[in-house]
Amino acid sequence: MRIREYGTLKMQPSGAGGVHPYDEILYIDSGDSELQWMDRSYRLPAPCLMLIPANTPHWVTPRTPEILGWYLETDMESAPFLEYDAVLNWNQRQSRSDASRSWPQPLSACIAGVSSIVETYERGELHASSAHRLLEWDIQKLLFLVELTVSAPADNVRPTPAIDKQLYTALRYMERSFKNNITIEELASICHLTPSYVIRLFKQTFGATPIQYLQELRLKAAISYLGTTDMPIQDIAETTGFANLHYFSRMFKQKVGESPSAWRKKRREHSPGS
Repeated sequence: MRIREYGTLKMQPSGAGGVHPYDEILYIDSGDSELQWMDRSYRLPAPCLMLIPANTPHWVTPRTPEILGWYLETDMESAPFLEYDAVLNWNQRQSRSDASRSWPQPLSACIAGVSSIVETYERGELHASSAHRLLEWDIQKLLFLVELTVSAPADNVRPTPAIDKQLYTALRYMERSFKNNITIEELASICHLTPSYVIRLFKQTFGATPIQYLQELRLKAAISYLGTTDMPIQDIAETTGFANLHYFSRMFKQKVGESPSAWRKKRREHSPGS
């Protein structure tokens, strides 16, 4: 992520907007305005947070003498801003007056954090490079929280504190025993839940199925061995829990883009003193 520009809102009565190759986040803390985005029009009662993807025409028109808040333009580079459907869902919520506009507490805190950084920077109390780094972290967190808000599971399955603790017990078990042949049935037994329910709750909570998480642990361990030891690749595959060398090489190439041996060779060529 690269922050291009940010600041407090200083808007003329005629409004402001246009089109630019950067994603934009617009936060209005007080005042009333209207956003024309693509072919849609939104009434923006404060407080509201609007997401404007790169290269999409937009124009904000104040409806009150004063609009307070901030704007931020960012180049997400390799990471996506948010999927179009998620942006559309979120922006539609912001123009409503019902409970769907309410923000979870972590998101409200994150928005307040960004507001504080922008204001502190503009008062000259924060160096530009420090402000940029802080904003990069907070904007990533903000977008993640927005995505969580608009993508709540349709079946409304939410782990209780007890189930959440059981899931973390299974997570820690995999981290300790990643070398072993761990099955879904084994994890379900640890959680005292059915296998299908464990898979669903695990993905909802951690963003991956148990098997995906286990494979990620094994691959990261293998990368550590490859980059810091002279262990034969066959031994690394066995040590990190892969069934055989062929399977390890296939999974490694899918993840990294090249074979284990090619990756190790390239790393050593670039780090001759290692």
